[in-house]
Amino acid sequence: MLKSTLIVVAVSVAAGATIRAWAFAIFAFLLVAAWGAMILLRGSSFAEASVSCLQLLALMEICYLAGLFAFALWAHIQKRRKRDSIADRPHMTGKRPHG
Repeated sequence: MLKSTLIVVAVSVAAGATIRAWAFAIFAFLLVAAWGAMILLRGSSFAEASVSCLQLLALMEICYLAGLFAFALWAHIQKRRKRDSIADRPHMTGKRPHG
């Protein structure tokens, strides 16, 4: 159970960095439906399967948003670093700007 949870977390964080929300929603729904079917086939009750699926879906959504936030923050830092690099600044001539 722990191994599959870690895989779901890793996939959700990676998805946050790469795919759109609607694509992730479809992926998450299909994965949770398969997870619920597997739990039902093992002989668990419908209530246990539903609670487990909702927990998995909540975990996937939280990890997706964390990945999305982390990727956006990283991209913003890279963009700012590129903009503020010394090599891109105009050379100073010692003259005052006219204006």
